[in-house]
Amino acid sequence: MSVLTIAELTDVFLKVTLVLGLAGLVGGSLRQGSAATRHLVWTLGVTAALLLPALRGLAPRWELPLLPAAPTVVRIESSAPRPAPEPAPAQVSQRHAKTAPLTTPPVAVPTSSLDRVSLLGVAWLAGAALVAAPLLVGSARVWWHGRRRTAFSSPDWAALVSEIAGSLALSRAVRLLRGRPKSMPMAWGLLRPAVLLPEDAEGWPHDQRRTVLTHELGHVKRHDCLIQALAHAACVLYWFHPLVWIAAWRLRVERERACDDLVLAAGADGPDYADHLLQLARGARAAAGPAWALAMARPSQLEGRLLAILDPSLERRGPTRAVATSIVTAAALLALALAGLEPWTRPVAASTTLAMDTLGADSIASPPPRNPADAEAAGAGGAGQATAAPTTERSARRQSVTPDTVVAALSEAIRDSDPEVRKQAVHSLGEMRAEGAASALAGALADSDGEVRAQAAHALGELRTTAAVEALGKALTSDAEPEVRQQAAFALGQIRSEAAVSALTTALGDEDADVRRQAVFALGELRARGAVDGLITALKDKDGDVRRQAAFALGEIRDPRAVAALGTALADAEAEVREQAAFALGELRADEAVGPLSRALKDAEADVRKQAAFALSEIRSPQAVPALIEALQDASPDVRGQAAFALGEIGDERANDALMMALKDATADVRRQAAFALGQLAGGDGDGFANPNPNPNPNPNPNPNPRPRP
Repeated sequence: MSVLTIAELTDVFLKVTLVLGLAGLVGGSLRQGSAATRHLVWTLGVTAALLLPALRGLAPRWELPLLPAAPTVVRIESSAPRPAPEPAPAQVSQRHAKTAPLTTPPVAVPTSSLDRVSLLGVAWLAGAALVAAPLLVGSARVWWHGRRRTAFSSPDWAALVSEIAGSLALSRAVRLLRGRPKSMPMAWGLLRPAVLLPEDAEGWPHDQRRTVLTHELGHVKRHDCLIQALAHAACVLYWFHPLVWIAAWRLRVERERACDDLVLAAGADGPDYADHLLQLARGARAAAGPAWALAMARPSQLEGRLLAILDPSLERRGPTRAVATSIVTAAALLALALAGLEPWTRPVAASTTLAMDTLGADSIASPPPRNPADAEAAGAGGAGQATAAPTTERSARRQSVTPDTVVAALSEAIRDSDPEVRKQAVHSLGEMRAEGAASALAGALADSDGEVRAQAAHALGELRTTAAVEALGKALTSDAEPEVRQQAAFALGQIRSEAAVSALTTALGDEDADVRRQAVFALGELRARGAVDGLITALKDKDGDVRRQAAFALGEIRDPRAVAALGTALADAEAEVREQAAFALGELRADEAVGPLSRALKDAEADVRKQAAFALSEIRSPQAVPALIEALQDASPDVRGQAAFALGEIGDERANDALMMALKDATADVRRQAAFALGQLAGGDGDGFANPNPNPNPNPNPNPNPRPRP
């Protein structure tokens, strides 16, 4: 897992602040609207906050320079140049959550920066653990509580639950459990929802039974347990952010008011219902529980709820389907746009000085200017007066210049007679990321020195400007140095322009395997359908890493034309290629892949079999059921667990008996997966736990990224 830099952490923090702040503004503007609408707004805000770190690498990038970057100091001296520092290596962007196509070698980081990032990581882990611990303990308590409680067996209760569920259009089965006397009514459960009522609910009047059950079944209907669990996950991830805690609190408030609205919309009398809530709050004790244990009448929320219940001017009806769809769509587009936003200005020479040859040799050879306070202190003595004047004179002779002047000076230095000077000038232009440097860097791709050309290709990739595509494509297809071609392919992948498809496809026939491998990865970054034919050809490359990278790229593009070729790759001589091909077929989700993937369940390598089972769970075709049932007998527990999960995702009743047998498996994870799958087959609607053994990384030893030599 990559480590975020301080700037990236700041970027995520600011974007989460903006998302939740916007949710607060929209929610505040809907004070007279329905609580269900406000709850939807806050839910989308919290969901966007959770997804922002993942979306940063997936969303299209665009720049809006709102925040200043750290100033860069550039100094050009006429004296002999010092050894050039090693240029920063190019870093491959890992955009896929399930598989990392390239592994980036360690990058040299200053010790102070690394220590600061490490300390922040330790502090975050400590805070997240403190927030998560009570949730885990509460989850265990409620789970144990639910196992020990008996159900209300009276036909009257069953009939009432059925009647209310019908009025709410609730199709999920709900357990009605008997709690201790005076316990607080509550709902919980993601996979198997349950409602707990106190034991003395048997003596409640019919109207009170109806209002309480309508409220609690409303939570089940609205999936409030899942939504509040997401809010707590956000609190764990962003425990340091006050707006996240405010959002979680607002979700609790609005969910209860939304369920109160359901009760009132069902015909309950407002004052009577308010009286029921008061009685519950006075006499009941709320059991501790996790995010998905929803107590009905917590005293901390009671005052606002009573005022809302008794206010006839408030809107009770939730948003219509069209309105809800519009809100969700707008929120999704906003989250994608915000995730791709780069608010930092490009690094510029904000405080740049040039030591000019015309100033004279003494000014260059002299020591650097001292702090003015030190000069004044030294001036008190005779010796100090002798050094203060040259320092002041040198400072006066230094000339401040604009960033454009620096770009021009460095562009001129690219034509220096010394290749080390040219290489350093190219590196500095790449670090500045100035748009005006593109032309000079493109010209440096024709330099007589191969290392300068490689550094120029790397710098153009850092600029990410489409103006460099033509020059990089020419370097990729015609440069004599493999390192230059490799770096050009990487840069084209960074720019992500479809105009590069032709050159990258041509490079698939390069004599150097590293160049072919990097070209394949770049095509995967572009996700251009025009690259499919070339990548299908690359699946037959003599180099195994190229074939594996081609399979990954085809999975990224998701074009159905690749199904047959990837099916053939399932018989590749290298297990890692077969594993990557299975993963890619799962990404394509084509029924035509079921046959080859079913045969791959008998592969000699367990990792390939496991990947094939996961891919079949993505396709969800009933045709895969017989092969997956057979895979429940696999020698590898990982394969058996993945097969059980896939059968649960498909939801075919033919798997019932085999999954019942899997409940007796020797491995606990397999039994847990089988239990999850049986719950899905019994009518679960996706609110349960996610697959605890998700897709393994099918590409553990991928191609290293290219870097120019120092």
